[in-house]
Amino acid sequence: MAATDDSGGILAGMLMDNRYSRQTLIPQIGNDGQKKLAQSSVFVVGAGGLGSPALTCLAAAGIGRIGLTDPDTAALSNLNRQFLHNAGDIGRSKADSALEKLSRLNNEIKIKAFNERITDKNAQTIFAGYDIVIGAVDSFESRFVINRACVSLRIPYIDGGVNGFSGCVMFSYPPHTPCLNCIFPETAAKKNAVGVLGTTTGIIGTIEAHIALLWLLGLPNPLENKLLMYDGLRMDFDHVAIKRNDECQVCNTNEKCENKN
Repeated sequence: MAATDDSGGILAGMLMDNRYSRQTLIPQIGNDGQKKLAQSSVFVVGAGGLGSPALTCLAAAGIGRIGLTDPDTAALSNLNRQFLHNAGDIGRSKADSALEKLSRLNNEIKIKAFNERITDKNAQTIFAGYDIVIGAVDSFESRFVINRACVSLRIPYIDGGVNGFSGCVMFSYPPHTPCLNCIFPETAAKKNAVGVLGTTTGIIGTIEAHIALLWLLGLPNPLENKLLMYDGLRMDFDHVAIKRNDECQVCNTNEKCENKN
């Protein structure tokens, strides 16, 4: 009788032990929330330091459709933080390398990769049909291109940036929030290269994915009208209140959009 009980317990455990079983145990997710994620889509611009953790978390969580683009090839200097790539990928397209790793991680989802640089000419075409966009890029020029496209398409944009031990994350969805240009005007943006620590990109990229998951699940968004600032030397997180710029040349002329949630 004891053997039968043990066997039954093992069988029950096997039935519960599916890919998302630990997620669906969370009351705010459950089976209904997991279905929402399976029916959702996210596009990530960049498959490097920020893109590696963001894409990995999204794929592991079961986002039904993921798009990504990165025009660069993997280099030795990337390997301190871009864990979707390894020494064998040096010289290889980051988009192709990321697609391979993510497909191995979760073969139940759809992933589409582009080897293109996002520009004003192609951004809206590439982003169209996705629920939300994550920026995982290292230049303000690319951030502004993404921002303009997302404002025009009326889809949310999560932007992340890092500098050494520090980083920040911003959620943008006008008219409910400011757009990136409201807070970081193009004329004031710096273009200097900065030092990057792998743990910093890991934290910021993971937070970007986390905010996307909260929004897709319809849960309260802690970054609505707030900028998250991270200081890795003090292990501090600060929320800075932000608001729309009535004179913003990107988002102040767009009509009000409906919130998905």
